[in-house]
Amino acid sequence: MNALPAMLWIIGAAVALLVCMMTVMNSHYRDGRASEVRPVSWTVIGGHVASFVLLAAPYVVYLANSESIGAHARSLYTKLGWASAAVAVALVMVELVLMYLQARRAMLAQEARATAQQDASPSSKRGDADDDDKPSSLW
Repeated sequence: MNALPAMLWIIGAAVALLVCMMTVMNSHYRDGRASEVRPVSWTVIGGHVASFVLLAAPYVVYLANSESIGAHARSLYTKLGWASAAVAVALVMVELVLMYLQARRAMLAQEARATAQQDASPSSKRGDADDDDKPSSLW
């Protein structure tokens, strides 16, 4: 029981770093494929939720079982509590920022693909004679 809060926190931090790594890889920052960026997947969102829960759980476990934790471990957890909480909050915030940046890049890539597709199709040009025969969508 002495090591359970630390193990939960380490697993949560590892999941958070994995989510960060996945968002950076899926954003295609270095390989020049910005037009291929896709929105944040539900798997990454689930990983973010899991990392949040795993990073918060050690504090609940510690508070619920502080009497059964040894004196040395309790003093260590007390000393490292604020620092570990700050790191946990920073990891969750970095996850959110990276997911936002990936979503933004995906939106821009989608707009670029749509623009390129419109430019490539000859019937999408304005001023065609076919457009005059179509009824207005406002009526």
